[in-house]
Amino acid sequence: MPSLTAPPLATVRRSRYTRDTAAPMFLTADDLAIIRNIAKHRFLRSSHLTRLLQHRSDKKLVERLGVLFHNGLIDRPRAQLDYYATAGSAPMVYALGNRGATALAEVDGTHSAHVDWTDKNRTAGRLFINHTLGVADVMVAIECAVNRRKDVRLIEPDEILERAPRPKPMAHHPFVLKIRTHHDGAPVDLAVIPDAVFGLDFIDKNTSKYFFLEADRATMPVMRASLAQTSMLRKFLAYRAGGGAGNAFGQQLGINNFRVLTVTTTRERMETMVAALKEATRDSGSRQFLFTDKATLANAADVLTLAWTSGKGEAVRLVD
Repeated sequence: MPSLTAPPLATVRRSRYTRDTAAPMFLTADDLAIIRNIAKHRFLRSSHLTRLLQHRSDKKLVERLGVLFHNGLIDRPRAQLDYYATAGSAPMVYALGNRGATALAEVDGTHSAHVDWTDKNRTAGRLFINHTLGVADVMVAIECAVNRRKDVRLIEPDEILERAPRPKPMAHHPFVLKIRTHHDGAPVDLAVIPDAVFGLDFIDKNTSKYFFLEADRATMPVMRASLAQTSMLRKFLAYRAGGGAGNAFGQQLGINNFRVLTVTTTRERMETMVAALKEATRDSGSRQFLFTDKATLANAADVLTLAWTSGKGEAVRLVD
């Protein structure tokens, strides 16, 4: 593993966002796991990392994060200062650092060392960071639940893309999905980009299930007067048109039919979404959609056995 050297460590108290002179260090397997996880999710809280590396004590892991930060392997985006100013103490948010990208390039052959991650992290806005962390809340919960089981394997997005029937054309996002459908008797072109795409491989049953995630922060109206405007319902109609018997989105990715998971801010907003979906489907609803709220997800012992609410108002588990 690559070693890092620097002048002796300063004795003054370390700044949370300004790197101090760092002591020499040697990258361990756990260090690389930390850096890989941060690179995978783009931003992670220290609390995410303590869940992902449960064999380390929380205190020791947080201390190690400080060492990795002061050595330039990981970064602390300054935009989170806005959050601390309004919400008080919260787990520190971390991003990939330039030296961390170099380490991954050397060890894994991934992540170009020529990208200036310091600049990317400096220009990342608070809203973007918070949304990315909302996606991480769900995906870390999924990964931790899978890691506790021997009969389920997490299918990562890269694996899905590798098995797609044809290479995706160059696009801003590899999972951009487009469909032409009809609404209120008129044709309409819809497009959607899931916040995350993943699968669950049920090894003992020799079957797989696939999911598209929407991490809703209540910044978009559930419904609007016109489908020409952005809304959660517009997204739901795109997913519905691209799923079902035709499974157009699934065919693009070479996967089975999929379900859409929506994690929103409150129980009340979730119920509004279910009601909007029922109204748009002439009160039939849809089992393709599963909903929960942020607090319920955070308090769930196991997200795989959590009772999600379907678009028909039924209780459904991801393992069902």
